[in-house]
Amino acid sequence: MTFTPSVWKIVWKTPIVLIALLAGAFGANQVGWSGADLAANSQLMGIFEDFITGLYCIIGAAVCYGTFMLLRRIAKPALWLMVPVCLYSALVLGVWNGFASDFDATRGEAIKHHEANAYALEHMTERGRYLSCNDERIHLTEDAQAACTRALTVGPGERIPGSEHHCGFLGMFSCFNTAPEKQKSEH
Repeated sequence: MTFTPSVWKIVWKTPIVLIALLAGAFGANQVGWSGADLAANSQLMGIFEDFITGLYCIIGAAVCYGTFMLLRRIAKPALWLMVPVCLYSALVLGVWNGFASDFDATRGEAIKHHEANAYALEHMTERGRYLSCNDERIHLTEDAQAACTRALTVGPGERIPGSEHHCGFLGMFSCFNTAPEKQKSEH
């Protein structure tokens, strides 16, 4: 049994194209998530977090671009499939899911499954924990309710962990919520 050259090309290019599509989609997803996180939260993140998030964005872009160039070189017709897959992955799976979960993957899973336990809450960012403890869409187990109480109980006038938000002129400043001051009783 002999293969014609065109059949042989299809046989060796198909797995490479499929792997390139998956790698490109993962890279585009990372670009969407990290890019939107930088655009939305760069003022709330520190220098180190900005650097790491930017590095993830650059690595994702390099992976996406590399797979695009590979497919352009060996299988140009596959670009008709790769471009929509990467756009969907970047815009929907990256940007949309990032904003929906406030850029916390553990919180995203809690929203998806409508439930969170203490282990999940402890592995969220402070912001994700604060939002999840106050989110009616997420059912908190008994241990999660105790974890929320421990994490969000602060003294009067102290900053509530994870309550940061954009405020001020055009939302250019980061603000946070504080616990209410003790009311003076009138006697």
